[in-house]
Amino acid sequence: AAATALQLGAPNVADLRAKRVALGRQRAVKPAQDGYQALIAQDFAAAVGFAREAVARAPDVASHRLLLMTTQLLDGQLAEAEVTADQALDNDADDTVALVMRAYLRQRQGNTAQANADFDAALQQDWLDDQQRRNVRLLAVDAAVAAGDRSRATALLAPLQADALDDMDASSRQGIREAVAQREKAIRGARAGQTLTLQSYPAPFQQCRDTPYGTQCELMPADLQGEGGPAQRAYAAYGRQDYQQAISDARQAVQETPDSVPLQGLLTTALAAGNRSQQDEARQRLDTALAAHPEDAGLLMQRGYLNQRVGEPAQALADFRAAEATGKAPRTVVMDQAFASAATGDHRQAVTLLRGAIDSADAGQLPLDKAQRFNTRSAIANYSREWGVTASAGYRGSRQAATNLGGASISTPGASVFGTLEAFWRPQATNNQHGTLEAYARIANTLYDEGGTFESLLFTDPCTGLDTPDNRERAERLSRSRSIAGWPSTIGSFGVRYAFGQTGFSVGLERRQFLGSATRRGGIYADSAAMRCRIQIESERPLQANLLARYRLNDSAGGWMTYATYGFYNGTGVRTDVTQWWTISGYAQAGLSWDDNRAHFTVDALDTSGNPSQRVSESDGRLRRQQAFAAAELRAGRNYRFGADQTRWLLTPYLVVGADWQDQRSRVRGIDYPGIGPQSFALSDTQRSWSLGAGPGVGLRYWFREDHYNAARSYLDLSVSYRFAIGGGDTQRAKGLFATATLYY
Repeated sequence: AAATALQLGAPNVADLRAKRVALGRQRAVKPAQDGYQALIAQDFAAAVGFAREAVARAPDVASHRLLLMTTQLLDGQLAEAEVTADQALDNDADDTVALVMRAYLRQRQGNTAQANADFDAALQQDWLDDQQRRNVRLLAVDAAVAAGDRSRATALLAPLQADALDDMDASSRQGIREAVAQREKAIRGARAGQTLTLQSYPAPFQQCRDTPYGTQCELMPADLQGEGGPAQRAYAAYGRQDYQQAISDARQAVQETPDSVPLQGLLTTALAAGNRSQQDEARQRLDTALAAHPEDAGLLMQRGYLNQRVGEPAQALADFRAAEATGKAPRTVVMDQAFASAATGDHRQAVTLLRGAIDSADAGQLPLDKAQRFNTRSAIANYSREWGVTASAGYRGSRQAATNLGGASISTPGASVFGTLEAFWRPQATNNQHGTLEAYARIANTLYDEGGTFESLLFTDPCTGLDTPDNRERAERLSRSRSIAGWPSTIGSFGVRYAFGQTGFSVGLERRQFLGSATRRGGIYADSAAMRCRIQIESERPLQANLLARYRLNDSAGGWMTYATYGFYNGTGVRTDVTQWWTISGYAQAGLSWDDNRAHFTVDALDTSGNPSQRVSESDGRLRRQQAFAAAELRAGRNYRFGADQTRWLLTPYLVVGADWQDQRSRVRGIDYPGIGPQSFALSDTQRSWSLGAGPGVGLRYWFREDHYNAARSYLDLSVSYRFAIGGGDTQRAKGLFATATLYY
């Protein structure tokens, strides 16, 4: 009617136009209310539609434009939200809220220079009071930290560090001081190039109140939200992960304002992060709230997260599915369902859901930024892994060559190359939040051994302990140890190992088979000088010759090994948000191997050239060997990623400290010496030793086998270090060149 009157030339134009504005504001109330309700229900797409309608009906109302900006932000429409902020500033160039929101949106999109200009412009507005200016300054500091600009963040924070804060009450003053301290810590860890999300870079909190002039809103950092007092302290405590303090402050806030729905939600959220009894209280609160509002997607999601936290993934999955069924859950609920499915052990379902999430992102239906997409692909690669193969070669030993569960360590003192080839299988039915079971088969052997040259300068009489010179020519005194490599040195293993959840601990048990001929044969030399003396005396009487004793095990001979490992690996994977980052990793392992097999013993007399000339005796008995071992290694370095976006080359200079300890004991029973009869004694390889070394090293790793759905699933790793002996009785094991090459497929 007003439009018709204006078209017909009514004289009261100003009155009619004012009436149209008033009518528009009235008609905008309902869609604005619907938009807020859609936000509460986390139906962001619907909220955007309602907010657009409210803005169309009342374009001059700043709170409606802020609602539209907020819904677009939460729906992942960052560019559209920035356009809305532009329009708000076109309508009112002095709109501080629109200016600060645009600054945040620009920083979220990586447009740091434009964001800085907006924050600086907001700080120059002379009509802001001290509280408002402090909030804008803190938000500008957060943006600088998100951009990795430590110098700008430090400069922006400096006035707050020196500010006496005399204009504030004690409660608010404490909140600002805590916020400043939190940012000082954040500045020290700030880095450039990271992908920003709502979780890593929260949006400003909107504090709105109704006034005679309409709804007025102010922005403040997320950790300072609340009306001051206990609520503000609770938000700040939760932000710094001081959950017990957050619970205490939230309880006080609820006591003061029991009808506040946001404060009730704050208390429930804080309780969910507490101890088990507090989590039970949070569950009771959520159950009560859901009994009254069973279709509340937000409450269902919150209970699902709580169930995941307390280790009940099946119930979490049920809650996430119920939230999705309401039609009001965020689109990312499919990701929550996937991780809950994986925690129950249903990895195939998790992979199906995550692949569907990527398909939805490709279709523009699910917002996934670069980092989120990569993390999703990494999860698919991990959950779909049911088997794998590892091939490794180590020169003088180094790291264990095994899967990420941590197999048996490698220790190869001397100039030799030790190799392993292992295949593992992870039964899906035994792979859940509690741990991962692997069955594996491995063959290990010496690929190369240069042996050693020895020169005999003295003869030691085992009976008297006296040394007599070896007066033979030097060429006759020199002898070379036999080099055993290849298949004759091969040992096969079949075993299982279990990793306990995300603790880093794993245990294993394996059956070892002596496949190579050299692993079933060897010489016998008594450890005791008294036994060697007795053998020498008795052999000289009838034979006047030295004796050579040997053992041979049957083809089915083998043994057992058990071990426990603790490992931590931080920064060892691929990151796509930065090109360089620090890494630290290490492991500690202890174990026991033992075998007790039937053995056939032979004793031969040696001629003057040292060759067997006469079989003296044969007997059957047993050979028992036992070795307790421990090994530990710590590496700290920096990763450098280079190449194109899909090329995963990592170069890692590092410092390494490595230590090991061995206690080896061998004993024979039933060997028959002439003139002595069957004997039982310890062998000369019975010994205990340890070593400790440290030095610099460099590693090169190439990741490959990635596709649209999977991050890289395989890698080739080369690592070389030079170590200096620090301590230990056997320093030869700790110093020199160490190298490993590993193919993990």
